[in-house]
Amino acid sequence: MSLLFKKSRPIPKPIVTKTAQPIPIPSPHGSVKYVELFGSLASGELGAGLSKNIIDYKVPDGHCAELFAIGVQPDIDSTYTVSNLKEIEICYDGKGTGIKFLTNHMGKNALPYGDAESVQPIRLLDYPMRAGNLTVKYNEGMRIQLKATAKGVMQSNVYARAKIYLYEPADVSLIFGASISNFATLPGGVSQALPKMIFADYIEDYATQVRSKWEVAYQKEIKDYEEIQITHIGVVPHDKADALKLYSVKTKWEAPEYEPYFKITKEVNALPFGDDADYQPMQRLPSPIADKIFSNDTLQVQVKDDGSAQATVSIQLLGVYRRVR
Repeated sequence: MSLLFKKSRPIPKPIVTKTAQPIPIPSPHGSVKYVELFGSLASGELGAGLSKNIIDYKVPDGHCAELFAIGVQPDIDSTYTVSNLKEIEICYDGKGTGIKFLTNHMGKNALPYGDAESVQPIRLLDYPMRAGNLTVKYNEGMRIQLKATAKGVMQSNVYARAKIYLYEPADVSLIFGASISNFATLPGGVSQALPKMIFADYIEDYATQVRSKWEVAYQKEIKDYEEIQITHIGVVPHDKADALKLYSVKTKWEAPEYEPYFKITKEVNALPFGDDADYQPMQRLPSPIADKIFSNDTLQVQVKDDGSAQATVSIQLLGVYRRVR
């Protein structure tokens, strides 16, 4: 369904098609159970600024749960030009985690649905069944929730699916050294005293000022007890966009460090967004960038246009968040 709403594109070459194959997941063992969650919201069910859980699942008694993949199929109008779903946030028990993904059908879906008509596979949060990973973890009895937020009246039905493993006490002890009542205190879990978790945030439709100079499209203040690493950047390019870089206000560090920086034109976008219709996924940044730790600092994503006209750019950031005290 997804690609029917997209601009037609040439058939990808075999080497590109290979990147769109499903990512292998370790086979479960023992009494581990695989569960596929599914939810939907009807056309018109949400309006501008309104939110509702599209998935709301209670972890059954005697189990804890590991959420490791999410896919979303946003709304689209009959002319295939308007989509009003804005974001999906991972939540629990009516509380947000701050893990937010831009999910709009106009080339801005950071959570590809991964069906037969989607070029990209479902979004893998992290590899499951591995101690120390950053999959989202829930204790027995908690609610796994995906909250959808709209920026206008939804133009058609919205669908979401999620992949989880359910662990019984023996398996969660063997694999993670935890119990079903404290699983959510492990890395990635929703009940950590000092969280270490996925970082996901975005800016949608930042409009440049037609100056061919660096502008701050996204900014985040990071306290001295926090650490953030940016491991992936996905950009929906624009005809008049030119380049993008990461920047530290505290140290003046920037990446890349020299011209031409990351080019983000439609013809040569170095940072594919990884939307359902994109032939490349959002890709991990080179180690000197992905390993950079921002703390007691202001993290900026700066962009510039080519100076001829306004550029509108959407950016998804992925990485790691830690609270150290």
